[in-house]
Amino acid sequence: MLIAALVVSVFLAAMEESRMSGAAAGKQLALSAAESAIETTIATWSSNPADPIGIEGIRSSVIEGFGPPVTVIVTRLDSSLYWIVAESGSLSSQSSAMRRIGAIISVPAAPDHSITIDRIGERWRSELF
Repeated sequence: MLIAALVVSVFLAAMEESRMSGAAAGKQLALSAAESAIETTIATWSSNPADPIGIEGIRSSVIEGFGPPVTVIVTRLDSSLYWIVAESGSLSSQSSAMRRIGAIISVPAAPDHSITIDRIGERWRSELF
């Protein structure tokens, strides 16, 4: 009876360890997807001078292709200052792995309507909760 109890406890511990490592892998995948979505948003930034986002305006989109789908919300804070938030869930409906990343960028426009995208500060991106 004692040996059976020990065997059951070893199996339960192994199952719990597998569940925890699966959750950690899901969180890392969600973090990578959110970071990739922010980088994609910055890389494909529109240089249209008639930006449809007004001051304090918001634009939302869903980006797929990085594993879990990522919702990206771009908020215009000032004439050239933007706050980008990427929120990524998990592929499994049973997992609660979710990551939210925020980044502040500056997009000043030159007189010829060209733009440069600058990340603000040394820590331009942060993980939000």
